[in-house]
Amino acid sequence: MHRSRREFLAVTAAAAGIFALAPSALAAGLALQAGEDPQLKVLFLGGTGFLGPHTIEILTDHGHEVTLFNRGNRMEMFPDLELIVGNRIADVEPGLAPLTDAVAAGRRWDAVIDTASVHAWTEDTAEILKDAADHYIYISSLSAYASTAGDGRKEGDELASMPDDIADTIDRLPYDMNYYGAVKARSEAAAQEAFPGKATVIRPGLIVGPRDFTHRFTYWPARIREGGEVLAPGNPSDPVMFIDVRDLAAFVVDVIEDDHYGVFNANGPTTKTMTIGDLLTACRDATDSDAKFVWADAEFLASQGVGPWGAMPVWIPPVEEMAGFHKTDVSKAAKAGLTIRPVETTIRDTLAWLDEWLPEARESRDYEYQPGVNAAGISREREAEVIAAWRSRDTESEAVAPG
Repeated sequence: MHRSRREFLAVTAAAAGIFALAPSALAAGLALQAGEDPQLKVLFLGGTGFLGPHTIEILTDHGHEVTLFNRGNRMEMFPDLELIVGNRIADVEPGLAPLTDAVAAGRRWDAVIDTASVHAWTEDTAEILKDAADHYIYISSLSAYASTAGDGRKEGDELASMPDDIADTIDRLPYDMNYYGAVKARSEAAAQEAFPGKATVIRPGLIVGPRDFTHRFTYWPARIREGGEVLAPGNPSDPVMFIDVRDLAAFVVDVIEDDHYGVFNANGPTTKTMTIGDLLTACRDATDSDAKFVWADAEFLASQGVGPWGAMPVWIPPVEEMAGFHKTDVSKAAKAGLTIRPVETTIRDTLAWLDEWLPEARESRDYEYQPGVNAAGISREREAEVIAAWRSRDTESEAVAPG
């Protein structure tokens, strides 16, 4: 089993005080103190989606050896990495047999990263790998909690559940996403059962940043950059939380390198409260936009069929059963090393990625980014209609934020 960076430095420091280290050992200790990590073997189940590429980039930059297990699609991103071709749907050829064969042949890994959204997949792979890996990291979701009411979600809170007869029918995508949280909770349990004391469960909130093809966050920087009157949801003081995918990736690598086990909420910011007003203002400042925000309350937006999260991304009205949605306790992860970059950096980098990716998407897939049609957000036409409807109310009910 590998040692964490802290343990390694403690051992080398203690040894140096007792006897002279061999040159190679001394070099290793000095390299580590300079910020380099001991090489680890990491198996990533998947790896070609959103979080995977960012995590793999950090792992390889740190000198770790990464093996991927997936269907072999999109491997042009990682031409130099080892690939075990298989399928997590057990009855779709070649299924899990290649992974099972690799373990039977004596393959071992220091850590496994699993982002599965089907509990049956984690049940199968955790069982296969339980004697072939030292650490199992499962990327869950804050959706795994049973409730978003109250003052926010803490690691020990009750988890979502579903009947066994329903769970037994879910072995692939798609499925009824009303059970998404319960599926994640069952996946967590599978990892923890197969790796007692050696599993890490990370529960991120909304993951944003470069390569977010849902554009659930992208809408705000892109729309506000265009300027003009922007429909803004709810109250500017409504809290919001999200995490840059690169910050999440860095935390995943920290967990592996420093042997952090247990359950961690991963969301941001970690040191202060952010509001939807803060986010929209940061988008305006980061893009030097002339945008003016027209704040419409949640009740009015609902009457117009403009819902939170989808049409008005990131935002959820903090009322009733959703009162704690954007109040997650992330103090445990922060103590373990989770850091959150400035939101302005996420905004600029997300736009830079969008500007680079869109021309390629237009050419290769005839794709045009259309909020409210094929991406989160609302179309400009519909936005103008809703603003006009808001303005048609009594003037006393207008809510236009200062320019």
